[in-house]
Amino acid sequence: MSVTEEIKARIDAVDIISQTVKLRRSGRTYTGLCPFHAHKNFTPSFVVWADTGTWRCFGQCNEGGDIFKFVMKRDGLDFSGALQQLAVLAGVELKPRTRDQVEQDDNLSRQRDVLQSAAVYYNHLLLNAGQAEHARQHLAGRGLGGTAVEMFELGYSLDSWDAGLKYLQSKGYTLDDLRGAGLIIEKEGGKLFDRFRDRLMIPVRDELGRMTGFQARALKPDALPKFMNSPTTALFDKGRTVFGLHLARKPMRELNEAIVVEGNLDVIAAHQAGFSNVVSSQGTALTEHQLRLIKKHAKRILLALDADEAGDKATLRGLSVAREALEREGEVGFDPHGLIKQEARLGVDIRVMTLPDGEDPDDVINRDPDEWRKRAAEAEPVVAYVMRVISRDKDLEDAKVKVEVANAVIPYIEDVSDAIERDAYRQKLARLLKVDVGVLAKRQASGVRRPEPVRRPEATTPSQPAADVRRPTSRKAEATSLETHVLGAIVREPDNLYKIDRALKDLGLGKLSNDDFAATDLQLVFDQLAGAQAQVEVEPVAYLRTHLAEPLQPVLEALTRAPVEIAGARAGKAEEALLNATLRLRRQALNVRCNEARFLLEAAREEGDAVLAERYTQEVVERTGELARVDRALAPGALNRARLGVTPGPRRV
Repeated sequence: MSVTEEIKARIDAVDIISQTVKLRRSGRTYTGLCPFHAHKNFTPSFVVWADTGTWRCFGQCNEGGDIFKFVMKRDGLDFSGALQQLAVLAGVELKPRTRDQVEQDDNLSRQRDVLQSAAVYYNHLLLNAGQAEHARQHLAGRGLGGTAVEMFELGYSLDSWDAGLKYLQSKGYTLDDLRGAGLIIEKEGGKLFDRFRDRLMIPVRDELGRMTGFQARALKPDALPKFMNSPTTALFDKGRTVFGLHLARKPMRELNEAIVVEGNLDVIAAHQAGFSNVVSSQGTALTEHQLRLIKKHAKRILLALDADEAGDKATLRGLSVAREALEREGEVGFDPHGLIKQEARLGVDIRVMTLPDGEDPDDVINRDPDEWRKRAAEAEPVVAYVMRVISRDKDLEDAKVKVEVANAVIPYIEDVSDAIERDAYRQKLARLLKVDVGVLAKRQASGVRRPEPVRRPEATTPSQPAADVRRPTSRKAEATSLETHVLGAIVREPDNLYKIDRALKDLGLGKLSNDDFAATDLQLVFDQLAGAQAQVEVEPVAYLRTHLAEPLQPVLEALTRAPVEIAGARAGKAEEALLNATLRLRRQALNVRCNEARFLLEAAREEGDAVLAERYTQEVVERTGELARVDRALAPGALNRARLGVTPGPRRV
């Protein structure tokens, strides 16, 4: 992940922009007055899309971009200044990229390719192999059908020592590739075999939808471990991954609520049933990093916990667990203290959603979806949940029991940062125990020893979530691929820009511009190409290296290494392929603008705002017309009318 990608993944664009613009939530968008021009009628024309982290002014400016573009315009900074400012906010350390880091990025890209190929292979086996029948039956027994398999690209690994090894080698991957991706195990003496054998394969992806590893569930009752994860690698880290987040981000935004469950199959069942705001913490403690990822998309987080068999010790079991080691079966304990502190520090509303005795989330969802909705609506704040569980089945008329419950609950109330909220819980506890609230306040002020989190042995390793397999070919991933392909071809051979512009003119379209690229860093590289072509003293790439800001140098290096060919291009048709990719790039940029305007038009009509409705109608008409022209250019035979004559050219690096 590049520095800019990491910053975008960590920072909520709404949080940054709302420091300058008073935003009002409207569905999945936020609207306000544009800060970059004067207003006569104070009609909000500035829109922020929280799920993509982008903004646009539909008024006088007619500009838009990501958080880098916003900070640059707001503070009058260049890209370097905006990068430094946002890096501090995101907690990302900026360091010059070394040769080793460039090599590491290439290795990570290779590992993702290996994992993607493995995911497609396992999915094919699940759908077609006779040996996978028991895997298909297992899924059917859990109520998971074709929708779940397709949505998450579930797979099956053969009951063979080296079937996967041989298949991936046949695809050109080396043993080092397979070792790095965690797909094979090497024993002493050099014997190699598949890590995953006779297991249900669940691909795991990061927030951007990129492959990071697998979680594999045993299908035989006596097979151990029940759940086997990819080893910790440069890509796979359970504590930094929220399973299903790449699919759940938009629903979480729309509902402003995320539900965190324990198991990967629970997440899959929830999504299959239409509850798409459900994610999992990968079976580990719910880390601050995971909470930050979730908080970017939802300010209310519900933890779906198994029902407790409380007993005298009031065991509190849940997702925020203390685990002795990542891969060891250990004790599991719910730690409300940590959650309460995270809640205050991160500014989120964390609640506990309890389930019926002996039932998992998928049991409830499959049996009664309405009950799932009801339990989500009745989720309790952490302190209220702790208070209820600790006092359950206790004789609250007994004075000594009152003391015991008060001593157990007061430390949790102390952890709450807001004074009003603390007082409300204190009053709730006083009513529960039928004592004077002033007595509790004095006891709290005098200090009560905080009890250690109660733990109980768990025999099974919590299940670990999965992720969607073909989603690297999601819209976001495809958009990035097109951008880097087209801009990479121009950077390596700047004359291609003249040829592309000439061909676009022949097709009745406007020149390629930075509006065709979504990311600010790519826009800035594109803008610098004009200067590179205007001078004749040095090679354009060399000019870019001396004139681009230092933080943009890694972007330039990545573009010089971008693939010459792109998916969907016809072999041996370099000229046609590049123009086709350019038209698709233009089309996706226009599609985004058109869809945004349509959404805003609907909202304006619902609110009865005729001024905004007229503005967005005009935007839709203009973009629809441009889209129609691009579609005509992409029609079979149309490209033959364009005089392009482009060749990928040598990589002049």
